[in-house]
Amino acid sequence: MPISLTVTPTGPPMDPNLFILSPLQPDSWNRTSQDSLGPEVCLATDFRPKDSETTDDMVLNQKDGPVTISTTNAPLSKTQNRNYVFAGFTNRSIYSCEMKGTAENNDNRELCADFHPEKAKLNFYLLVMNGVRVVFTKTLAFNTILTIRSVLF
Repeated sequence: MPISLTVTPTGPPMDPNLFILSPLQPDSWNRTSQDSLGPEVCLATDFRPKDSETTDDMVLNQKDGPVTISTTNAPLSKTQNRNYVFAGFTNRSIYSCEMKGTAENNDNRELCADFHPEKAKLNFYLLVMNGVRVVFTKTLAFNTILTIRSVLF
């Protein structure tokens, strides 16, 4: 018969701290839509289950619907508090993450909402206009210098 060891933390149940983590993207990466944020992780830290037998499930809300991940194999941290830590991985963008009544929204989605292509087009036109003004000013200055030179000499 195999020997099994069960470690149970002491203290009252604690709600988790949730964090949604995204990998760093290269500079050449182009964000084309709000769902193209890439693979992400929901990290739950410093939680304790209500009883020593079970832990709660983590829910990852994605575009195609919620995904439930069991946290029964969550490791116990080595800190003095002896709380659980769990990371829920997915290959899709996470809109929000929930566990034990605590929720965390993905702040990276707001970065996509702030991108306005019409403003980018306007900025391009303003940049072209400034370039034309610089060329016109240089031409005017050069013609003025040549005119003064031809009058004096």
